[in-house]
Amino acid sequence: MKTEIFNFHIPDELIAQYPAKNRSDSRLLVYNRSNNEIIDSFFINIADFLTDEHFLVLNNSKVIPARLNIIKKNTGQKGEILILKIIDKYNAEILTDRSKKYRENTEIILPDDTVIKIEKNLDEQIKHAVSNKPVFNINYLKKYAHVPLPPYIRHAKDEVIDKQRYQTIYSKAYGSSAAPTAGLHFDDKIFKSLKDKEIDFCYISLHVGLGTFQPIYSKNIEEHKIHEEIYNIDDENALKINNAIKKKLKIIPVGTTSLRTIETAFFKDQIKSGTGSTSLYIYPSYKFKITSGLITNFHTPKSSLLVLVSALIGYEKLKEIYDYAIKKKYRFFSYGDAMLIL
Repeated sequence: MKTEIFNFHIPDELIAQYPAKNRSDSRLLVYNRSNNEIIDSFFINIADFLTDEHFLVLNNSKVIPARLNIIKKNTGQKGEILILKIIDKYNAEILTDRSKKYRENTEIILPDDTVIKIEKNLDEQIKHAVSNKPVFNINYLKKYAHVPLPPYIRHAKDEVIDKQRYQTIYSKAYGSSAAPTAGLHFDDKIFKSLKDKEIDFCYISLHVGLGTFQPIYSKNIEEHKIHEEIYNIDDENALKINNAIKKKLKIIPVGTTSLRTIETAFFKDQIKSGTGSTSLYIYPSYKFKITSGLITNFHTPKSSLLVLVSALIGYEKLKEIYDYAIKKKYRFFSYGDAMLIL
């Protein structure tokens, strides 16, 4: 399939710059595949569309302050890097600006004047950086780095609301360079409504990195490659998913990251616990193993996330729903509204 057919035009005014006043105030588009029905609602009502035959899987990875202002030492040129993966306090994988060259041995000055060096080019944008100071840790990043908002959110850095709302309320394990945004709509009211209807759920962790948010640059979607991302499913939560499988519950991942994790970890009719990595790329013709639906946001054009949704509902239906959402003025992308696919 040509990548260009996923290049939808989203009006600027529909690209959410701030989250809804309350998390569960977001609108919710519900698409029921069984009767081909589209319903307009609000996220606060999501439990009304679910039953105790559904089982939710949420990603509890925590977003790190990942954006650092930098200066290239040899040129004095200002720029920005994104911490993709902390290897240890002295080593990290970083994402650099596509428009600037960062060759091996390039020295970069951080905000506190610490100098780090590009030790190895892993590809055009991803570099292995080393430091002689222990700067690659959460405390340092909390002091000097910024919330890793995507570039289409154009308000000032480090607004208080971003530190609170570009993070799920159930986030636990630091490691993501972007938020698992489908979970941003969940608040205590949502969890109470799930409990009231005896809708069970569990947590997995996938640390969001370039594999999730890198656009598709290839001419055909099949040529795109996804970078590896680390995930973990502990024994307790693997058991909960496996019990749901045995009960033949309908498993609904909350977000594409949760979906890719459980589809990767499913082996010999059950979820395998432990730490692993995934570069699973889901596009049309993919046969889903245990996924029965999806809670997700409205995604950026020419993204692997958009292609994943088309694998679940078909390209024509995807286009119809996105055209409908634009007509109905749903809010798009990370801080935007949500969609429930049943």
